[in-house]
Amino acid sequence: MSDAGYELRSGLAPQFARQARASEGVSPLYTVICQAASLDLAWPGRLTELLGPWSDVRFGDMMPLRVLAAAHRLVLEREAPLLALWFPSVGGDAPRDAAGRVACYDAWVDTLVAHADRLPALLAAPPQTNDPGRAAALAGVLQLVEDEWGLPQRLHELGASAGLNLLADQVRVTWLGGETGPAGSPLVLEDAWEGDPLPPATVPRVVERVGCDLHPVDVATTEGRLHLTSFVWPDQPERFDRLRAAYQLAAHVPVRLVRADLVNHLETLSPEPGTALVVWHSSTWMYLDGPQRSAAKTAFERLGALASPEAPVVHAAREYLGDRASTSFALVTRWWPAPRSHGAQGIAAGEAVQFANSPAHGLPVRWMPPRALGLDFDQL
Repeated sequence: MSDAGYELRSGLAPQFARQARASEGVSPLYTVICQAASLDLAWPGRLTELLGPWSDVRFGDMMPLRVLAAAHRLVLEREAPLLALWFPSVGGDAPRDAAGRVACYDAWVDTLVAHADRLPALLAAPPQTNDPGRAAALAGVLQLVEDEWGLPQRLHELGASAGLNLLADQVRVTWLGGETGPAGSPLVLEDAWEGDPLPPATVPRVVERVGCDLHPVDVATTEGRLHLTSFVWPDQPERFDRLRAAYQLAAHVPVRLVRADLVNHLETLSPEPGTALVVWHSSTWMYLDGPQRSAAKTAFERLGALASPEAPVVHAAREYLGDRASTSFALVTRWWPAPRSHGAQGIAAGEAVQFANSPAHGLPVRWMPPRALGLDFDQL
């Protein structure tokens, strides 16, 4: 998908159809619901009327995920008992035959219609998935930065949600034949790394953890945990396990969350001698419009111009790239100055370099020899 694809206003029917394809093989429940919703939204009816106020949203707004999370939240709140029968997240059984699929979808629409008054609030903010599985990619980046610069790291996340990925260096990551990260960590990402070469076996030193978000989530509160949980797909129990483990880790490792626009936050940052500044974001760029991406480009260029070997800057992104990489979500980095290995390959400072592939929710990360992508800042 090109950047312009984020701006497409194709209507909700094709957006739900796209989400159904994205769910195939990983969430049979959401595949069923999204396929039915896509067909339903192609014609006048209850769902079309209900979602009419959001019929012209951008693809990048990810409205299907918002609607799915709204219904899941109502289930978690025990406000949708008939729909709960089909949601494994609360002990239900996902539909297994045609009759079950029809009954599940009807209950889903009934739930949304019954709570139509809550939809404006439930659909207002972008998805807050914050899947801890994405920390596997960032953990590798932190090890690469430590290996290159040997400096304490200041870690900042753009669109941080609850900031759970800011704990990446405190997560235990395993792969066939190896492991890294603290042995006693409550969050263990099993079989999280594949491919070659893997990141070097170094221990990063993170001395600052700051996340910015327009709607930061406090996981120390019931509301915050409920909000994040609603965005987890109901038939993916391993993701619920990861989220619970991340809550335990967050209780012991403090992070600082600020309510701010990511461009404004970027503009407050500067390299500091004796530290490496790592700016990270994951599944965030799709929510930005063209002018915002352009402003972020300018802000990163400013940071790059201020960087030095004593105060390097690394921009790490795990974003949807479509056919511009060998997988949908690629781990792409930019370094100022260019690392030694990049210089040997003729890769300049600030050039986009892909280090890995990963699926939407982060696992597994497949590492590869770094390669230049030829992407500009606003193309992430």
